[in-house]
Amino acid sequence: MQRVWKTITGFYHVRARGMGGHLIFESDEDRWEFLELMRECCRDTRVTIVAWCLMGDHVDLVLLDYEDEMSAAMQRLLLTYARRFNKRTGRTGHLFRDRFERRSLDTDWQVMEAIRSVHGGPQEAGIALIERYPWSSFAEYLRAYDNDMTKGFSDPSCVLELFGSTEGFIAYSLSTFDGSEPAMPDMEETEWERHAFAEKLAKGLGVPLHVVKAAPSAQRNVVILGLHDAGFTVRQIERYTGIGKSTVSRIVRARARAAVRTGGNVV
Repeated sequence: MQRVWKTITGFYHVRARGMGGHLIFESDEDRWEFLELMRECCRDTRVTIVAWCLMGDHVDLVLLDYEDEMSAAMQRLLLTYARRFNKRTGRTGHLFRDRFERRSLDTDWQVMEAIRSVHGGPQEAGIALIERYPWSSFAEYLRAYDNDMTKGFSDPSCVLELFGSTEGFIAYSLSTFDGSEPAMPDMEETEWERHAFAEKLAKGLGVPLHVVKAAPSAQRNVVILGLHDAGFTVRQIERYTGIGKSTVSRIVRARARAAVRTGGNVV
């Protein structure tokens, strides 16, 4: 990355790489710890996390920084995480490269491209489809467009209007990176694929999708939370299961409140 001067928009594309390509996450516990620490460091310095993606050997972010506090937030985040990671794994030495990379985003188009790049990293690397990768803010954007107030690690609200709608965001996110105009996908096909994935996920969690509504509450809640964690919005879960939106929201928020009380350790 280049162009590290301060931008008048306040938006930056930021990347932190592992030293020598070293893996910076060895487990999901590592990833959750990094996310919680990232939220804490950015909140304390009034830096807004616009988008994020955790890869094996690097972290990709879009940040909004009006107070020129991004460097302080990132230095604290990377040093603290590296110290905890090394202590936990018995590793010594630097975990991250000495300096994180950053690029100023001076136009709306550059902000949109950076968000697409962050979410598209796993697909570009051949790891997973954008909409199937669990360690990015892509699902948080879908929930934000659906007015699902479940708190994530990013705040998409400051950029939602750039994409216009859920369909616009999905179309832009899934379009090619060759500079051509993003083409609207076949939304009926996308909906069919999402419903099929929800069916498969529900069966994997032990309850076929069409009987979730009649299942015992414990089983029902497992499926609802599993679907939500996979990126399905409250309205989609309502539509696929027949369970009312208020019930789905209550179950999701109860888990979120429990996670806060226990320091994020609720599964």
